[in-house]
Amino acid sequence: MMLLMTSKKLQRRTQFKKILTHVCDHVLIAFIVLIVVVTTVSLAIVLSPKQELIRTHPNILVVIADDLGYNDVGYQGHGDIKTPYIDRLASSSIILQRHYTQPMCSPSRAALFTGRYPFRYGMGGSRAIYYGSKHGLDISEYLLPQALKTADYKTYLIGKWHLGFAGWDMTPTRRGFDYFYGTYGGSTTYKSHQSYEGPRSGKGYDLFEDIASDQGDTKVNHTIIKDPNGTFSELLFTEKAVQIIEEAFPVNDEDQGDGADKNENEDKPKPIFMVMSYQNPHAPITPMDEDVAQNEDIENENRRKMAAMITSLDYGVGRITSALEKTHQLNNTIIIFLSDNGGHLMMPSGESLGSSNLPFRGAKCTLYEGGVRTPAFIKIPHLITPGQVNSSVKYDGLFHISDWFPTIVSLAQLDPRLLKKELQFQDDKKPYLDGIDHSETFKQLLDETQKAEAPRDHVVLDIDPVFNQAAIIKGKYKLIVGKAAFMDFDQVYPLIDDNSIQNEDIVVNASYYKISPNISQQMRAYAETQTKYAADPLKCLNLDCMTKDKLLFDLSWDVTESNDLSWRFSAETDELYETLRTYSNRNHKPVEPKFFEDQNEEAKKDDVWTPWLLNSTEV
Repeated sequence: MMLLMTSKKLQRRTQFKKILTHVCDHVLIAFIVLIVVVTTVSLAIVLSPKQELIRTHPNILVVIADDLGYNDVGYQGHGDIKTPYIDRLASSSIILQRHYTQPMCSPSRAALFTGRYPFRYGMGGSRAIYYGSKHGLDISEYLLPQALKTADYKTYLIGKWHLGFAGWDMTPTRRGFDYFYGTYGGSTTYKSHQSYEGPRSGKGYDLFEDIASDQGDTKVNHTIIKDPNGTFSELLFTEKAVQIIEEAFPVNDEDQGDGADKNENEDKPKPIFMVMSYQNPHAPITPMDEDVAQNEDIENENRRKMAAMITSLDYGVGRITSALEKTHQLNNTIIIFLSDNGGHLMMPSGESLGSSNLPFRGAKCTLYEGGVRTPAFIKIPHLITPGQVNSSVKYDGLFHISDWFPTIVSLAQLDPRLLKKELQFQDDKKPYLDGIDHSETFKQLLDETQKAEAPRDHVVLDIDPVFNQAAIIKGKYKLIVGKAAFMDFDQVYPLIDDNSIQNEDIVVNASYYKISPNISQQMRAYAETQTKYAADPLKCLNLDCMTKDKLLFDLSWDVTESNDLSWRFSAETDELYETLRTYSNRNHKPVEPKFFEDQNEEAKKDDVWTPWLLNSTEV
């Protein structure tokens, strides 16, 4: 009996060992498989980060308005100009209350694309690049579209370039854009597409399509866009953007939602980075009749025409937004809206252009708030959590246009290993970029449980010894050094209550500004001074060349910059001046002498503007 029981125990023990061995074998196999999977995924991330990260990159749309005043959009709340499509985007965006640019277009665009202050590479000051000029954004600068291409973004520039085109290697498709459709220069007529820059440049046709070539030769894929019907440029640019979006993200009848339910194994389209660089509402103010009709309730003619130009801009934004919705990409697209500088209030003749920078002093070309503080917002759909209230959030922290570079790179979820080494640091102490990443702050703003911390404590608005102007903001104080207004006219808004803002005459009629007497004579005299230059561009390298005139304003209560406090707060004035001096003495490059040269006759062939050098080394 005992032997029988022992035998059965042995059988059960043997069976148990077999089962245990079987289970262990399966566990071991599963463990090995797990290690293989984890190792494979890790190797994929290390060896091929682009393929792994591509599924998480949002599309990025940057809309740049040209010379749009702070008070020229509806969402700012002043109401006389209606922008329903822009307002719709702004209603679910982060509104940047203190968004600063450069005082003029070319420097602002340079700061946006480089993430660096323009005075570091010879593009500071209130100077645009003229047609036929050899001047341009140095080709050694590493641009935002180049960074995004490291993560397989398809990059597009539609509209205005305005960063130089003397050599083919200075044009957009040689600077990181896969595709360009628009104008090389800064200002053209809206229907005939002729340059509009006065006697210095003369007229010439400027509307092209460039496609990047593997061989790097832009001329191979360079086409002059003929437009015999005289189509308004906003319509051309918008239609091209819609076409690109619809071709990049084709939709069929079976597509549902935003495409999130598609098979993961399917090939997904590459994300796009699109810069919509509109002309509107830059001079010449020649709106379409139908847009003027939509603003017939505005009595002042100049303001009505300006409103019509902005109506056209708003329509373009609406069409592009609709295309993103149609292709189920709106919730996968970060949308940024901004103006390149303040509104252009009047021509040298004194003619009002109808723009408004209320409640700020100054205008385009000046370092007053009206010249450098612009409307801007960012819509970040993927940071909005389910159930979160879909409303705008106002951000009062300092933000400079150069901050868009690192902020976009971060929000695009680029792997830092894919970026060029020089984007990290020049050395251990000096960051290569002047721009500061605000992505974490934006995430905090959209999360009601967190307190948003502003990462920037000061911003240098400009250092331009040649034309004798510089400015810096730190905290609530703003210091202006040298000649505050480039055009040498001083526009100060009267102190008015909020109810008076609706009065369009106050908005646009020059008689309501405090303007120094004999303005035309002063402007002509100043223009003659500038012909001779304020200083020798080869010798004037820092603040020491400038006059020591200083203005200190407390922006926490004096947004009209009417009360100079430099005499009262000398310590604060000196501190800001020394900060400016530090920037001036470190990596400051004055404007290049070739900026001041007359246009090159080779730049225009058969009345068409075109690059005339194979590369910029010949400049």
